[in-house]
Amino acid sequence: MIPKFVRAKFVGVKQPLGRWILRHVVEFAILSPAILFTWLWLKAWRKEVLLVGVASSSITAFLMPLEVELRRRVDIKSDLSQLIVLDLSPDANSQIRKMYDSVAKIYGEEAKLLRRIIWWASALGRLQLPRREILEIHEDSMWHTGQPLVSLTAAEIEVGNKFLESIGVGKNQPIVCYATRSSSYYEKLSASGVQLKSRNVRNPDESIYFEVSKYLSEQGAFVIRLGKNLDTKVPDSYQEYIFDYASEFRTEFLDVFLVQRCNLFISGGTGLVIMRAIANLPTINSDFYRIHKGWFKKDLALFQKVYYIHKNRFATVSEKVAMKSQFSDERHQERLGVRLIKNTVEEILAACDEMTARLNGTWVTTDEDEILQKKYWDLICDSGHHGGRIGAQFLRDNQDLLR
Repeated sequence: MIPKFVRAKFVGVKQPLGRWILRHVVEFAILSPAILFTWLWLKAWRKEVLLVGVASSSITAFLMPLEVELRRRVDIKSDLSQLIVLDLSPDANSQIRKMYDSVAKIYGEEAKLLRRIIWWASALGRLQLPRREILEIHEDSMWHTGQPLVSLTAAEIEVGNKFLESIGVGKNQPIVCYATRSSSYYEKLSASGVQLKSRNVRNPDESIYFEVSKYLSEQGAFVIRLGKNLDTKVPDSYQEYIFDYASEFRTEFLDVFLVQRCNLFISGGTGLVIMRAIANLPTINSDFYRIHKGWFKKDLALFQKVYYIHKNRFATVSEKVAMKSQFSDERHQERLGVRLIKNTVEEILAACDEMTARLNGTWVTTDEDEILQKKYWDLICDSGHHGGRIGAQFLRDNQDLLR
């Protein structure tokens, strides 16, 4: 019988714990000569090891810890060659991996044995960098003070531009890309062996984004739908307004190109926002469903409101904070007596107008806007936040919740 405290230490193991421990003991015994040699090499050359993709093969689990650590090292003028990166999950995006291979030494699925030996040597030698939670990394100041480390090459940009020409994007036509969180993406990740819960109650209503896209298209934008492993297509009634790239044309290269090339990117609760953040490009983060103490550089955000079913009213921001994001978890919603209210067409379009004006340099922030921003962030975090804003019109319309 294995004690509970031991089981807690190995939470997430997908096989019988006794068998899992035995496998590791045998593995260590067989690999011990190589582990010892690697440990000596790591120590001699003062190498440090960063683990990424620890809990998931999502792009967020790869990029969040990696980008922040690289920016920090560049900021303090540390030698990047001293860092070894172990990607513990399959590559979430081959193009992203290719870009980061040019600035860091990364061992992933292509080097399983060597990756495992380095993992053992660095773990036993205490050479692994401290592991940080994704939300903590999300709030790191490096997203606002650091400079991008990777970019697409001129040749890759040319390939991407040819794709845009082939689908009919005008020479000077503004491009809007959007993506929404979907159940099919998480279900297919789970089917591939990734341990996660989809939390479908967090998903936006994509029909709202169809309407947003229709309006923006009528204003002259070329709207492109992004996403991965989607099980739905753009309805016939919206196909003249939205190019359904996600359903028929998707490649991992074009995902990166389009996210970074578009004039406006609307992320409905997706991890694609990280592909903009690594280039310091701003995003409209609509329908976000957790308590964030900050956003990426120059981002705008709109949160899903929380409705108390029996009290017949919306929860205030301080009440949401007290619930610690459990309001967006179906395991707790019934106990809390709440449900999520998705963003509306008007709310998202107002954020689009604000972002466009900010990018054009024509946005004028009023004293009232600054007061409302401060009220919101003071409720979220005592020490202030590093950057990003909540949509101005959204706070004006919901200022009664800022308590």
